[in-house]
Amino acid sequence: MFFVVFLVLGLLFLVLLGHHLLRTAATYGWIEVPATVIHSAVINEADQENPFRVAVSFRYQWEGRERSSETYSLSTRRFDNYDEAMKKISGLPDGAATVCYVNPGNPNEAVLRRDGLWLALFLAIPLVAVAIGAGGLFFTWFKKPADAEPLSAPPGGGKARRGMVVFGAVFALIGGSLFFFWFLPAFTKSLVSSSWRETPCTVISSRVKSHSDDDGTTYSVDIFYRYAFEGREFRSNRYTIFGVSSSGRAGKASVVALYPPGSKTVCFVNPNDPQEAVLKRGVDWSISFGLLPLAFLAVGLGVMWSGLRRPTLPQPAAAALVDGGPLTLKPGASPFIKFVSCVGIAVFWNGIVSVFVLDLVDGFSRGHPNWLLSIFLVPFVLIGIGLLGGIVYSAMALTNPRCRLRLTPTVLMPGQRFELAWELYGSTQRIRRLLIYLEGWEEATYRRGTSNYTDRAVFARVPVADFASSLEIAQGEARGQIPDGVMPSFSASNNKILWALKVQGEILNWPDVLEEYVVTVAPTVGGR
Repeated sequence: MFFVVFLVLGLLFLVLLGHHLLRTAATYGWIEVPATVIHSAVINEADQENPFRVAVSFRYQWEGRERSSETYSLSTRRFDNYDEAMKKISGLPDGAATVCYVNPGNPNEAVLRRDGLWLALFLAIPLVAVAIGAGGLFFTWFKKPADAEPLSAPPGGGKARRGMVVFGAVFALIGGSLFFFWFLPAFTKSLVSSSWRETPCTVISSRVKSHSDDDGTTYSVDIFYRYAFEGREFRSNRYTIFGVSSSGRAGKASVVALYPPGSKTVCFVNPNDPQEAVLKRGVDWSISFGLLPLAFLAVGLGVMWSGLRRPTLPQPAAAALVDGGPLTLKPGASPFIKFVSCVGIAVFWNGIVSVFVLDLVDGFSRGHPNWLLSIFLVPFVLIGIGLLGGIVYSAMALTNPRCRLRLTPTVLMPGQRFELAWELYGSTQRIRRLLIYLEGWEEATYRRGTSNYTDRAVFARVPVADFASSLEIAQGEARGQIPDGVMPSFSASNNKILWALKVQGEILNWPDVLEEYVVTVAPTVGGR
């Protein structure tokens, strides 16, 4: 069903986009003839999602007969911003001489402007969706069973890696296009707008604009105003450069209340293009929306890199190692790194969920509850609360004592004895019991259907220290021995043998000290 959805949506999008591109490409074969503009204007239809419509009419001669048309271009010419619509009819005043493009197969059909063919770049998106859907269905029905593949094979063969590259390229293309062609120019213009010229203006209308779709309702500030610049009158409806919509109507309503119709205020005009003006210049919070395409770009590049990198071949942990010591060990992840990771994950998760929660709360406050969305959001909100609890837990763990281990010899071998010295610093008196043990475990990665799974099995646990005395807990030494015949450290594509010294300090009514120090257990060759 997953691949069927990909295939159907990809084909639908491909047909719609392809049909539009074919019609647009056909206009490049139409005949260019002289034309005269009868009338041009921007119509404000406030009840529409994109209220500003380009309205033009022009006349032209074809085969000795005068004809007329009201088509600016094949695309629907509606805009959310007034200045964008005005730029389309710039240079087309009433009575102006221009050129139009006439369909020789139907001379009554003519356009003033031909649409660009840059949309052809986005054909890659539905094509990839079709490839994923069709390829997924084919390999689901006709590929070899997963249990027929050897476990020692590198995860993700050539086909899987190529699929990752294609999938990542689509993500990177979408994210990069949005970032470089939408966010970056708008961000640059936001910075430049700080130097735009302050100009008196009059508010024509103001409202909180609603944008409704299947995912809910978002809101934006819509203030239409006029201003005079260098002897000419202009109009604009831009509040900021970005002009994004978001949930939460109350904040937008408070802004609109500051600009009642007929009120006098100031706007900031671009001296190089007086049709561009804003009521609030500079960079504001809406810049955060630029992180979304940047995240798409980063994910896409990461997936591509994973697909392009050379798979790891099975090799032993070490071929020849020199014993030595003592070696000061470092923990795998410090409490601070764990805390920062918890904060990052919680902020990312709750930031996304909060958008839907705020929209839900706003609906309840206006008497339009969405119970289906409420039920759907319950598990996501509970996960978010759990992640916030993880921040508190990891923050408490930051105050725990830290441990420093010194191991002799540097590299361990099966059957070998070793010495371990430890030193705890911080509030060691809080620790009621200290446990140190050496643990070995195996990790095996395998495929089941289209998903990868990793199983973990502990095969050895060697006690090293177990103390309850505060003096012995703070500082001490102990000896241990690696069991004979155990597997040495090993890392392959699908299998790993890992060894680590683990320190556990039990603290009453507080997060325990839990630290892990990876060590190497080398294979013995010829008794060495």
